[in-house]
Amino acid sequence: MVTNRSTRGRRQPHYAWVVLASALAIGAVSAGVRQSFGVLIDPLVEQYGWNRGDISAANSTMFLSSVALLLAAGALADRVGIRKIALVAAGVTIAGMFLTGTMSSLWQFYLFYGVLLGGFSMVFVVALPVLITRWFHTKVGISLGLMWASLAVGAMIASPILRWLIINIGWRGAFFTTGIAGGAILLIAVYFIRDHPRDMGTLAYGAELPSHTSGAYPSPVTPAAPTTFQRVRRTGAFWHLINIHFLGCAGHSIILAHVVSIAIHSGVPGLTAAGVLSAVAGASILGRLGSPILAERLGGRRTFIMVLALQGLPILMLFGANLPWHFYLFALLFGPGYGGETPPFPMVNRQYYGSNSPLSNINGWQLAGAQIGMALGSWLGGALFDLTGTYTWTIAAATVFSLAGTLPSAALPSHRPGDAPITASAADGAGD
Repeated sequence: MVTNRSTRGRRQPHYAWVVLASALAIGAVSAGVRQSFGVLIDPLVEQYGWNRGDISAANSTMFLSSVALLLAAGALADRVGIRKIALVAAGVTIAGMFLTGTMSSLWQFYLFYGVLLGGFSMVFVVALPVLITRWFHTKVGISLGLMWASLAVGAMIASPILRWLIINIGWRGAFFTTGIAGGAILLIAVYFIRDHPRDMGTLAYGAELPSHTSGAYPSPVTPAAPTTFQRVRRTGAFWHLINIHFLGCAGHSIILAHVVSIAIHSGVPGLTAAGVLSAVAGASILGRLGSPILAERLGGRRTFIMVLALQGLPILMLFGANLPWHFYLFALLFGPGYGGETPPFPMVNRQYYGSNSPLSNINGWQLAGAQIGMALGSWLGGALFDLTGTYTWTIAAATVFSLAGTLPSAALPSHRPGDAPITASAADGAGD
């Protein structure tokens, strides 16, 4: 029997907040190590003599391997449940942390860090946003924003800690420590998540049982009947959103993978340069918190144009940057746009296709496009340096990819609060 615990929230906290807290912990840990790749490049060059292009290819391996994983996880999560998918992802991610500490060759780095740690940890990015849209009927935007902010907090904390651990206790000790501490947090957090409010005998937070004879929950985005993935895939918006994710992620992947090395190459000391990545992560919290709320109020079209412009334009500052404050100012300006690019997607999907649509599968396809962009950007940034001996073309590529993402954003159909989900025919027009 389903009860409406949201009406009893004064006496007992809604379990949605437990789910959200678990999602925040999982997001912080899984993203913290994965997004700290930039602080690993120079230690690997010093320890093994590998060139930057080959090292960057490990980051690309991470993103490419995650494409199939994200598509599979998105499809399976709608069938077997998010909790089971999250448990498998946590186990493999933890194994990847420990194995990365034992690696001694480049192919092992690709497999242990790139695939097991990095690729499987990205499965959480498919599962967690959809989980939150199930558990929250109201406060969806702020809840999604908090979840995405947790990824930034994880990276902001983990980057300097991991660099410090590598310097002071070595590669093996750093990743063994990460595996023990991070692994414990992941497993505990996964234990507390549940797939649906009905699993706990409750409604989503803020949902109310009909008080009269309406017979339905008061949601402007809930369609009368479930939307099939085949119908979703026929809409223009589906492909525009994939392209937005591809271009936006290609642009910021270059920066995330190489801004530390760009700073070091410009004469900034190593630990100071590592702090630039933390500053980017910290500044991105504003975008991660704000962009889902903007999407909830303004729709995806305007939101994506804004955040991709905010991501692309500050990159121009890196031309000629050679002092620490140059890079930290860049980080503060670049972070909100970069942080705001990914979080709106689950909200926009719910607006366009309704809460009864296969949201995990839709999100999986969009994230697959994102990972291809991340892989291209990460590899291209290092390859351009190896080819030219300078980061000039790397910076230019990051700018072009980021600003190009505004084009498919402008092609999206407009959607305002209260609008019905788009239909297959309406999705192909831009409208306004």
